[in-house]
Amino acid sequence: MIHGSGYKDESPKMLKKHMERYINWMNSLVKQEKFVKGHRLDDSGHYLMDKDTVISDGPFLEPKEIIGGYIIIKAENLENATKIAQQCPLIDEFQISIRPMYKGPNEHEFPK
Repeated sequence: MIHGSGYKDESPKMLKKHMERYINWMNSLVKQEKFVKGHRLDDSGHYLMDKDTVISDGPFLEPKEIIGGYIIIKAENLENATKIAQQCPLIDEFQISIRPMYKGPNEHEFPK
């Protein structure tokens, strides 16, 4: 998961440079057959504090707490996934959380 609120320098020239680096990194994952799925998340959304408290705007979330997107990769273990994430050019401006997929009993899975 990619956390943060955006690049510090958002000039068109710098955004293009950031995107080129990111696309090159993603293409390398595809070539290595490590990329599974990923997507940027829209800036809009709701944050539920509890069942009755919905926050949709305001200074309630710290920028570092905003999840901007996700990438699912194939990795042998958590350490290998961490090494792959450390090569992501987004790490210069964002924080990245690395978590394995849950491999529990089928009773916890959603029905198909």
